[in-house]
Amino acid sequence: MNVKKDEKRGTWYFVVEAGKDEQGKRKQIFKRGFKTEAEAKREMRKVATQIDENTYVKPTKRTLADFFPEWLQSKSLKLRKHTLEVYTGHVNKHIVPRLGRFELVKITTAQIEKFYIDLAKESELSPRTVLDIHKILKSAFEAAVKRKYVSSNPVKDAETPKVDKKEMSVWDVQEANQFLKVAKEHRLYPAFLLALTTGMRQSEILGLRWKDIDFENETLNVRQTLSHDGKELTVQTKTRTSTRTISLDGRVLETLQKHKRIVMKEMLAIRPIYQNNDLVICTGFGTPILPRNLLRTFYNLIKKAEVPKIRFHDLRHTVATLMLQGEINPKVVKEILGHSDVRITLDIYSHVLPSVHKETAQKYGNMLFNQANSSQ
Repeated sequence: MNVKKDEKRGTWYFVVEAGKDEQGKRKQIFKRGFKTEAEAKREMRKVATQIDENTYVKPTKRTLADFFPEWLQSKSLKLRKHTLEVYTGHVNKHIVPRLGRFELVKITTAQIEKFYIDLAKESELSPRTVLDIHKILKSAFEAAVKRKYVSSNPVKDAETPKVDKKEMSVWDVQEANQFLKVAKEHRLYPAFLLALTTGMRQSEILGLRWKDIDFENETLNVRQTLSHDGKELTVQTKTRTSTRTISLDGRVLETLQKHKRIVMKEMLAIRPIYQNNDLVICTGFGTPILPRNLLRTFYNLIKKAEVPKIRFHDLRHTVATLMLQGEINPKVVKEILGHSDVRITLDIYSHVLPSVHKETAQKYGNMLFNQANSSQ
């Protein structure tokens, strides 16, 4: 490792040993063009430190537009089809048109922050959408760091728009029961019953198969989902922890057994043209129920039941809220819902916990002091 002067050009350069390559050949990093010896030495020490810490990045003119196809291809191994389509849409529509021409190594945190401001003002994107784009960029640059295309992630420290939490709409026990009472005679009743007893997502309910239900042990396994457009059944859930086992109430199992007999009769009646996908919730021909058709039925039943209008996903929130109000351990609620971390459960339903804590304190106080009084 040394600094020398290029007598012909009147500038300084340095050479740093960088170990050996995969073939065992000696590697050197050579940089020239420094105006002073001190400047060359500063850069040499910086490069040497990066080599020791394994953070040195070989200079490249690779642009963000060059990198994204490679990154999206790698993400296709882990992401669900719909999520990958959303990522690709944001990349092609918003990120590449504005940032694609810039070299990865030259993109700065300030540049990223200005990009977010421009998206909000010029493209009129919501804070939520800008935050989604931020998550894509952050993940992409994390991959670029791992692949030694850049030495650090400029997105990590970028300021992001504040996203106000959506006010959660849920039913109380009476409203949930009123809805189920009205829905009971509808063919899709089992779908709504599962939603209000297990907290399963719509895609999980529409992808549920009979082989996923263990009537003997009174459980069901969440293993398959239906895509948002209703065209693709995938043995892949939202996250690793979304694949889970849920215990079922005996009354729910009784409803499912009754529904199974109906489905079997339908299959036998039109066997030559019946498409047997083993689905619990399906059409009379065995094909998946389109999500939009399930929602249409859901909103019609809400109107008939005369209960507050909520989203289908709010049935999941309803289940979690009622469970927490019923003093079911948050860790158990987390496992039923398929959250990856109990902190997610506690964060989403933090509004429920103060009243739960108050009731718990009161009950514990009654138990403790009543016991003390009885012993006197």
